[in-house]
Amino acid sequence: MKTELLFVCSLLLATLSEVLSLQCYRCHSSQPGCGKELNIRLQHWHSCPNVGDGGGENFCVKVIERKGSEISILRECLMTLRYNTGHREKMPTIQRHGYCEPARNNDPWNMVDTDQQYCFCNDWNGCNTASSLGRRVAWMALLPFVVSCFFKLL
Repeated sequence: MKTELLFVCSLLLATLSEVLSLQCYRCHSSQPGCGKELNIRLQHWHSCPNVGDGGGENFCVKVIERKGSEISILRECLMTLRYNTGHREKMPTIQRHGYCEPARNNDPWNMVDTDQQYCFCNDWNGCNTASSLGRRVAWMALLPFVVSCFFKLL
């Protein structure tokens, strides 16, 4: 009985951490379904890495880069982009939900790079495109039922 209880608790905690973590689209416009319009049948949410202690908030990020007449779009988690030196150096210092800011430039006379823009959001899963809150709400609605069943086992 105690091993079953331990198993149910660990399963519940693993599920809860997956439900509570921010999930973003992670793709590049060179991939099918990841251009200006995102095809949700071809692209799926991915869990973002934890921010750790003192890491601040996690965001879904959409990076729009213009090179000549071409536009490339990258969708990724903020914590993943922070591991990439190129993005870490160019990322705007203000990172808030709903902000779209030009990239930083290392030139003291020209502080921003208007050819690259970072857009931040964290209000729902997959917010680096238009999507719904459905999956998180479904899990959170199911959680009280699972907990009540768990306590009936005791």
